[in-house]
Amino acid sequence: MGLLVCVLWLVAAVALADRSPRPWVQGVAAVLAGIAGTTLPDLDLLLPIGHRSGLTHSLLPLALALFATRWRPVMAGLAIGIGLHLAADSFPNAMRGYATVKLPGTGSIGAAASYVWLGVQAVVASVAGAVLLAASLPLRIAVPAAAALAAIGAAYLFATDGGWPALGIYAAFGWLTVRHRAT
Repeated sequence: MGLLVCVLWLVAAVALADRSPRPWVQGVAAVLAGIAGTTLPDLDLLLPIGHRSGLTHSLLPLALALFATRWRPVMAGLAIGIGLHLAADSFPNAMRGYATVKLPGTGSIGAAASYVWLGVQAVVASVAGAVLLAASLPLRIAVPAAAALAAIGAAYLFATDGGWPALGIYAAFGWLTVRHRAT
């Protein structure tokens, strides 16, 4: 998906969230934001900050969104989408050069630190998104929104580089969660 299309998905999510407080509209906004989040970290390709910038490949976009409390479902979807993107980025063909995380003014943080950075950010974003989705929407809306986000996430990880290992990890954690709840 193109970066400009990603921005349009996010604008549509915010516009929906602003337009109506109805839970089902907020659920749709969360799903649209999740779609946007799968590509949003690569916005650094359009900016003079270098690819895999620590500014966009992190929780910073979510922290900025915290100032708008009425956008909590949008933040939930965005967090899940960003988590999916960062999870896939955690499995490059080789963690060197273009694949490493870069911090402004310092450059690449190296291969080992890039794995840690991306992995931790992916986990925190995914968990924060799930918790925020559950907290900001009624259960009758949160469950279908989560299911839609899971389907979008599976499709994204299925089709993107590095997605297969990440998809396996998400599936394992999902299975463990279901097993834990069953006992």
